[in-house]
Amino acid sequence: MAGQQYELKQVQVRLRLAEAEPLYSTEPITDSDRAVNVMARALAEMDREYVCVVNLDTRKQPLNFNIVSIGDVDQCCIPIQNVFKAAILSNAKSVIAIHNHPSGSLIPSQPDLEVTKRMVEAGRIIGIPVTDHIIVAGSTADHTSIRKSNPEVFTSLVAERGRVSVKEKIAEKKTEIALKQSLSHVRSQER
Repeated sequence: MAGQQYELKQVQVRLRLAEAEPLYSTEPITDSDRAVNVMARALAEMDREYVCVVNLDTRKQPLNFNIVSIGDVDQCCIPIQNVFKAAILSNAKSVIAIHNHPSGSLIPSQPDLEVTKRMVEAGRIIGIPVTDHIIVAGSTADHTSIRKSNPEVFTSLVAERGRVSVKEKIAEKKTEIALKQSLSHVRSQER
């Protein structure tokens, strides 16, 4: 048909936080340990691996939490960018990652340690440190800290490598600047 107009719709993508179902506690959730306890009780009920992030303010008080990923009974994909998405939008100063092992094991797997190392390095670069990664065991709500059991995972990769070449320093600085600019852009869009 001649003269008929077709429409290509434009959409705007806006990053913003939206509230979802809260978790309740009989005691005030005023510090990160209490937030971890509440999250551990909730994650103990799950039959698959859930990865959550608790976003903390400058006084290490919880701002909110975000479910980053839901996996299978024995593994979960954790996209690093998703770990920090809600943290950036919440103006978090630091985060705690928490995930459950439906099997009941409190022992971190090698993939748990590797992803923790990646989260720590990404957090260091963008200025939102990962203060801990907690594993919750099955239905018991027992939990353990990877920071306590494997403190070397929280060591900077740069420090591990020892001397760094000038090229590596420049590349790292460029990456850090780009991430900070991106973070600044996202925060300014939110206002």
